[in-house]
Amino acid sequence: MSLSKNKLKYIRSLREKKIRTECGTFIAEGNKLVNDLLPYVKCQLLIATADYLNNTDTSGIEEVIEINDRELYQASSLKNPQQVLAVFYQPETKINVDISDQLSLALDGIQDPGNLGTIVRLADWYGIGNVFCSSDTADIYNPKVVQATMGAIARVKV
Repeated sequence: MSLSKNKLKYIRSLREKKIRTECGTFIAEGNKLVNDLLPYVKCQLLIATADYLNNTDTSGIEEVIEINDRELYQASSLKNPQQVLAVFYQPETKINVDISDQLSLALDGIQDPGNLGTIVRLADWYGIGNVFCSSDTADIYNPKVVQATMGAIARVKV
């Protein structure tokens, strides 16, 4: 099965915050990032090369499509795409009312997606379980933010 034009259009549309919010999904690209997210976040769609699929357990994923390098390049927002691109559902971010026994971080006005992703990654490294963002902070599901978290987005509640 190859990547249909409708699926390609859907994946590309998820680059926009409005569409990500409406669909409740986000994109993750690259072997390490997708592998880090798969155990923690429900995956709607996984498009990958045969090499990737031969070495990955795809049970629990709603839809899996094997593609070639050209199709992956068309779907990817990266200059040099790796073997896989996945569409994940945005996890529920319910915060416990009593967080007094947990480390938390509050962010105000972080505009750069790379900086936000790095901060979330560092929060994960230091065991900070909750990150609170002001309304003028960059979108946590922006593809650049997701990429910069390097999988920490699955372990830190934002």
